[in-house]
Amino acid sequence: MSSLPHCWGVGLARTGNTSFCAALRLLGYDVVRQDPTFEQLRDLQGASGNTTVLHFKYLDYVFPGSKFVLTTRPVQAWLASMERSHIHNPRPILGEHERIARRMAIYGHVGYDEPVMAGAFQRHHAEVRRYFADRPDDLLELNVAGGQGWETLCPFLGLAQPSQPFPMLNVGVAA
Repeated sequence: MSSLPHCWGVGLARTGNTSFCAALRLLGYDVVRQDPTFEQLRDLQGASGNTTVLHFKYLDYVFPGSKFVLTTRPVQAWLASMERSHIHNPRPILGEHERIARRMAIYGHVGYDEPVMAGAFQRHHAEVRRYFADRPDDLLELNVAGGQGWETLCPFLGLAQPSQPFPMLNVGVAA
């Protein structure tokens, strides 16, 4: 692995996690995974998804000096994207107990319920901001869907901007 600091995406689903992981790879992060299992975390240089959302404090403890990126977007745009994902393009998870447990822990249920989801969004963002309140150099808020990319991420990580455009993957509902 390279000498880059560990970098963990701690944004909820549908906030640019897939693009974030692709961006880390373009920046030279060798071992990056989208939505890893808990057991896979110890071998990664970076990741995002529900496992990092649930275990960001653990990651901060186990990997001192890590950088954390809260991928985000306006809550109404996020809700629209989550609704589309859950109702119109669902990913079946029946029998995938770890994924079910992660969703229950983060959102309080598996399906789409707008008020419950909005509350989970607000709680998670508040908790991440509270946790890093005294360490602003360790947390970056990045609105990938809103167009933020290299110009925001690279200075935070102390890296040069790549020549290729910031990856925009898994795009559904606009910012």
